Amino acid sequence: MKKYLIVALVFFTAFAYSQKTEKNKDEYTPVEITKSNGSKMTVLFKRITLPRLSNFKEVFGGSQNTNVKIEYKTSENGTTEKINSKDIVMLKFLNKNHDEIAAYERLAIKQFDRNNQLKDTKQVLYMPQVYDGKISIYGEANFICQDVSRAPSNRNNNFINCEYAYSTFYLKNNAENFAVTPLDIKLFNMERSYDNFVNAFKAAGKDCPEFTKYLEAFREKMDDKEFAKKMKEDAISYRKEVKKKSRELDLSKEERLNYVGEKLFFYEAQFYIGIVKEYEKNFQN
Repeated sequence: MKKYLIVALVFFTAFAYSQKTEKNKDEYTPVEITKSNGSKMTVLFKRITLPRLSNFKEVFGGSQNTNVKIEYKTSENGTTEKINSKDIVMLKFLNKNHDEIAAYERLAIKQFDRNNQLKDTKQVLYMPQVYDGKISIYGEANFICQDVSRAPSNRNNNFINCEYAYSTFYLKNNAENFAVTPLDIKLFNMERSYDNFVNAFKAAGKDCPEFTKYLEAFREKMDDKEFAKKMKEDAISYRKEVKKKSRELDLSKEERLNYVGEKLFFYEAQFYIGIVKEYEKNFQN
């Protein structure tokens, strides 16, 4: 049964952790680990190992190294143990009552090359699930941050000044063991970007003729300048509306960042969810 996973994503809550004092860095937080063999265990991670904004993948090695030893305890007074990150397929971050805050799943990433061939990127990322359906959607918000701690007027207020930039999404057919990314922000060729976007949904949708027809019609629509202009204007208008609203609310700097990031992230996610719903409407078992 498909469902929305509207959760307080770790890349939002992690900002608060990154602002903790040195005294709190030795505290532990509960995390449920699902191993590659299917077994589960609840352990304690040091708060310092929790991710900061939009760099969760770096904590576990990112795209360069997926063989990282992670330290944990089974109890506050227990001895420190280690587990290899490649043996973890899912992590669920829990609060003090052991209720789930957010879940991250291990994804092997594939991407289309310049010849429209689906290639293994050798990337293994841990991503939160945004939508649970026949095609699941994973994603993260990305922030641009500037270290202003050395500014003369800010010597006693060491913080990172961040602003929401964009979101990255991944698609995974539940019958497959890999995820594909529809959008490569480093690709400046618009035609190829459009082709890759549609091809990613085709790959995730597998053999579904009606969905393929929908995607091909959508690809033609993407070349319509009025359609593209309307989408861009709507996105800019919504971003301005969200930022204006955030200034009207009684929020701290961190809370405002979280508010704006969450609103814009889910605004972009709805676009992907809408396309997946077309697949679910036409999917034949």
